[in-house]
Amino acid sequence: MPVVESDDGKVDFRNLNLIHNVKKGELLAQRFPAEEGKTGQTVTGKVIYPPKVNTPTLVAGRDTVFDASGVRLMAAKDGHACMSENKPSIISLYTVQHDVNFAVGNIDFVGNVQIKGDVKSGFSVRAGGDIEILGMVEAAQLFAEGNILIKNGIFGAGKCHLYAGGNIVAKYVENATLKALKDVIVNDSISRSQIKAGGKIKVNNYAGDILGGHLEALEEITAGVFGSDLHVPTELELGIEPKFRQEYVELLAKFGEKKKSLLALEGYINEYKNYRENKKDISESYRRTMNERLRSYSGIRNEILAFEEKLQVFEDELAKLEHGTVKATQKVYPGVKVTIVKNTFEVETDLGRTMFIIDKGEVKPVPLRG
Repeated sequence: MPVVESDDGKVDFRNLNLIHNVKKGELLAQRFPAEEGKTGQTVTGKVIYPPKVNTPTLVAGRDTVFDASGVRLMAAKDGHACMSENKPSIISLYTVQHDVNFAVGNIDFVGNVQIKGDVKSGFSVRAGGDIEILGMVEAAQLFAEGNILIKNGIFGAGKCHLYAGGNIVAKYVENATLKALKDVIVNDSISRSQIKAGGKIKVNNYAGDILGGHLEALEEITAGVFGSDLHVPTELELGIEPKFRQEYVELLAKFGEKKKSLLALEGYINEYKNYRENKKDISESYRRTMNERLRSYSGIRNEILAFEEKLQVFEDELAKLEHGTVKATQKVYPGVKVTIVKNTFEVETDLGRTMFIIDKGEVKPVPLRG
């Protein structure tokens, strides 16, 4: 089994290179024409004839195809290249029959990955598609361009990081960092975790709780209980991504600077108009300076109009986000802080079934009906 050594000679037992990733169209095997051998002779001069040469066979396996020449076997799709029934084949689903540990090593696969055990601490799994784990995840790293589905929970010990280009689904999440471009769906509870979702964060169990940590979603955050009777700090944020917020703040700052420049130029222009109306002598250099300022004024006005259009796009997006919801179907404890877009409400007394909404620019708790 090939192993990887670091510069100091230590063996990396987590990277075992057991997966052979190939891309569609990549060369897997090539058949070369047979060549007849040459006659030889023994030390006594007896002629030795070469054995008969048979033309080698090369058979296409699953998800492989020959090119136009008929001698080059190519991958018909992305996946793991292997020999199956003595035929080069491509597997698009990589399955681990037990835990991801030192016997398996880190996994980096272009397709879907299924793990029938746990992912142990210190190991990583990367997939170009989905990751499905039938066990649990410890302090490990998971990265999927698709969804991450975990039948049991995540016990991260503060060192677990998950990223999904789709959804993340798990039974419970404890002390982990998650980011999903779509939804994060948890069955039982979320505890002391950092979670970002491009869609929703939901704890499906009617009495499931969100305890501690910082959670951000663009559309919705829902659970049975927020916080605990110990008043554990729990931050729930609904609204814009930090990058979006930063762009908005920078755009506002630039818009303000341009407005100041425009006001300053308007002062010079009004002064120039007064000079002309009162028929005062105007030097040629002053006239040239004012002509330059007039051109600058026109350019800055056009820039301001462009900024206003961009700001309107941001404002429209912010208005949409204000219709998102933060809901507790059972109870909310003190220590919970709810932020919607850019407005914050800190819970100071026990609340029952509650939905947090934006009302006249402020976050307010209202009784949850139904």
